[in-house]
Amino acid sequence: MATLLHHMKPWMQMSIVESEVRMVTMVDQKVQAVHKRLDAFESSSIRTELDSLRADIDTIIGASTYEPESAPTTLAGDTMLDALFSEDTTQPESTRDRGKRPRSNHISDTTEEARAKNRER
Repeated sequence: MATLLHHMKPWMQMSIVESEVRMVTMVDQKVQAVHKRLDAFESSSIRTELDSLRADIDTIIGASTYEPESAPTTLAGDTMLDALFSEDTTQPESTRDRGKRPRSNHISDTTEEARAKNRER
């Protein structure tokens, strides 16, 4: 049995080396095929995408040169500043003051009248 293993060992080692070489070669071929397909796909799809983007940019640039004739000539910044800092505007009521109001729907005159009626009874 030892003699048989002694003769088979070199053959098995050679077979292992040959199969490893075949596997490496096959993997390299598949990687190269995938790279070729990716290159072909990327170049065609990138060109198509670039052409589409260029057309979109040309459309945007062409549309932005149009100005309507009735454009306002006053500065909007001055209007905004005048509205913000003018003295005649009323200040909004703070939420704190709003919370301090009496929650009853009666006003003070009607409250006094109601108290007078209760005293008469």
